[in-house]
Formats: sequence, structure tokens, C-alpha cells
Amino acid sequence: MARGNAKANAQEKNAKKNAGKKEAKSDLKARAAAFKASCPICAAQLINYNMMKVHYEAKHPKETCPPPPES
Repeated sequence: MARGNAKANAQEKNAKKNAGKKEAKSDLKARAAAFKASCPICAAQLINYNMMKVHYEAKHPKETCPPPPES
């Protein structure tokens, strides 16, 4: 173990340097909170009513889009 002391010093230095950094955050919880509606036909998850209209036009052209939910 020729680098024993240098390795320990490098580990201490990196620990101090990384202590101030924030951890990477996932936005999965934010996406789940933003989830508003789903397609009653195919259960596709949609964010808002405009996306539902586009989805119905593209995937279910013969069906009528349900009315927007009351806020």
C-alpha cells in the first residue's frame, strides 16, 4: 500500500468538497402530483384537458371527447 496516506488525504478532500453539494432530485413525485386525468378508453395518463383532446383526435377519432372537468 504505497499510497496509503495520499489516498486518505484525497478521500478527506473529496468528502469536504462533496459535502456542500446537493443530492440529485428526481421529478417523479412532481410528475405524479401534476397528473390530472386519464383516458377512460385506453387508460393513458394525460396532464390536462388539452392533451386529452389531442389524444382523442389521434388515438380515438371515432369517439367523442368527454367534456372538461369543472374546476
